[in-house]
Amino acid sequence: MSASKIKVFVSAPFTGKSWEQVTKERKALHVLAKSFGLEIDEQFIGYQNKDDFENKNYNPSFILAKDKNFIKEANVFVIDLSALSLGASCELTIAKELFSKRIYAVIPNKKMKKHPWVRFYCDFVFDNFEQAFKKIKKDLSGKIISPKMEEYKRQYDPIASEYRLVEETPAQRYIYDPAVTDVIKKYAKRGSVIVLHGASGYRARLAKKAGASKVTCIDISYKQTQIGKLEEEHNLQGINFFVLDPYSRDFLSSLPSELIGSTDVVLGAFLLDHAMTIDELRILSKNIFTILSDKGVFFGLSDHPDVHTPTDPKYGVAVSFEKGVNKTAEGVPRRISIHQEISGRHMEVLHFHNFRWKKETVYEILSQAGFSHIEFSIPSVSKTGIKLFGKDFWENYYHDPTLLAVTARKQPK
Repeated sequence: MSASKIKVFVSAPFTGKSWEQVTKERKALHVLAKSFGLEIDEQFIGYQNKDDFENKNYNPSFILAKDKNFIKEANVFVIDLSALSLGASCELTIAKELFSKRIYAVIPNKKMKKHPWVRFYCDFVFDNFEQAFKKIKKDLSGKIISPKMEEYKRQYDPIASEYRLVEETPAQRYIYDPAVTDVIKKYAKRGSVIVLHGASGYRARLAKKAGASKVTCIDISYKQTQIGKLEEEHNLQGINFFVLDPYSRDFLSSLPSELIGSTDVVLGAFLLDHAMTIDELRILSKNIFTILSDKGVFFGLSDHPDVHTPTDPKYGVAVSFEKGVNKTAEGVPRRISIHQEISGRHMEVLHFHNFRWKKETVYEILSQAGFSHIEFSIPSVSKTGIKLFGKDFWENYYHDPTLLAVTARKQPK
């Protein structure tokens, strides 16, 4: 596939329609998609003749066998939900749950657009196909990446609910949280904070609790953001949520203008680690610099780049590498495993990936972005954590720190 060609899988209800009617509709969709520079990955035209269409039993197993590979190979998934359809529902589940595809839904019915399942599964909702195709072209033109990289980019949607298990780990509660709280109290008391890689808003709520007056939470995951918005509806704290990609050159143009150049603290816990390329790291750093006010501060947490062997799972977060990976290479993917203690054993309950960037690389790129003062430090375990677990529990962390903090200012101290 060429870099400019975007493959789209279109799922549409066929029930009650003739073969001739469906064929006509699909050909019209091809013409419309082509006008936007898109290519429909077709599971009907050329594969479904009239006899098959009229006599096949479209049960879930048949749909899975017929369409699974089409869905896998497509860059995005478009579903027509103008009418309920078992087949379309099966394909939607396959697209999201098996392959973490970005979902563009066409739903003319205003009431159905607000249905909880639609909000949970669909990344974007439109009145018609023309609107959906236009959005796809805007989102993906020139941005098609390898299937593995696309998997990393979309990895948090399938684990959006489970990801909150991170919040209960000893590392989160007694290392990450105190570090974030201290920074907010020092630089953004009654000030403004933007949380990038904000997930469902855990650190945004932490910033509010620490005294920030204006907090914005931004994440690339639609599902995680929806979870945060729903929690905000039930527990109003005045946090604004946006689904945006801070590693993109289009990021600033999508951000409300009043947030640009006026933010006291940009908080990016494990934000730098999720840049997949040097270019993304540069774009991200420049975006952060532009968001901040003249006296603004960027504070980031990263899994330590000097960790080369699997880390202790008793802290709830463990770093390791997939088999065959060069553990010292720049930008190499790392496996981040979340553990829970079950019957005396530390068991992995979910995992995701981020990328290893050397301190020297991070320093150089932040400097190139315009930051004049950059510091690295090892966050300490809080007094509460030491009291609860004892000093011996944290010995491995202090001997081989798994966390690195970076503080970068636009102006010198």
